[in-house]
Amino acid sequence: MYRGWLATIATIALLAPGAALAGPCEDKAAWAAAAQPEIEKAFALMKAQDKPGFAALLPILQKRYALLPATMPAPERCGAEVRVYDEHQYLAYADAARAGRAIDGFPAGSNFVLTNLHYADLAYAVGWIQYEMEDYAAAKASYAKGLAIAPNQHDLTKEYVATLLSLSAYGEMAPFIDKFLAGDRDMDGPGRANLIAAKGIGFVALGDMPGAANAANQAKALDPNNEYASLVLNLVAQKQKAN
Repeated sequence: MYRGWLATIATIALLAPGAALAGPCEDKAAWAAAAQPEIEKAFALMKAQDKPGFAALLPILQKRYALLPATMPAPERCGAEVRVYDEHQYLAYADAARAGRAIDGFPAGSNFVLTNLHYADLAYAVGWIQYEMEDYAAAKASYAKGLAIAPNQHDLTKEYVATLLSLSAYGEMAPFIDKFLAGDRDMDGPGRANLIAAKGIGFVALGDMPGAANAANQAKALDPNNEYASLVLNLVAQKQKAN
């Protein structure tokens, strides 16, 4: 359902640490700088559908992925900057800076700087390759770990839902999607509509036609031309006609 989203992923440039910085801030930036070429190579191979190439790269990515922490590192002061390590997390800090508000103990007026650690990108690459190799259970586990680290990451969310569909894990879809949508703050209307329509597909598979129709109508309210919502309504109509 979401396999065409690869081309939309934007690479956020690493911000190099100041020369005077040392310790944890510098270590994180150095880790990201070392990982970035491998991740960029993976995305290039994935875009080209070079299956032998990305399959050969997978063990290298998995080795790096296995060492990731369970959660995203918290923002920290690094010299005159406050480093924020995830692009979605950074949105809240950027909003606070624009509003002149203190946030998480950092005073208003702090210089918030994004240093993308690429944890979500790494999770996406590992899970995507595993999915393409039809190891859906492994892909689900990789995406789940990525979402534990970066819970608001949209591309991981879409791919996790696609993997649930491939695993016929229909009962898991609605609770997962509802939890994500309740906490998300920046997914656009069509993106939300796609996820709600995916709930409808799960409901059809579970035999819950009223739930499916309700999900499809909610999706259409956000995106009147949503193709997945139309598909769900067609499936509901076919089921009702058959009965």
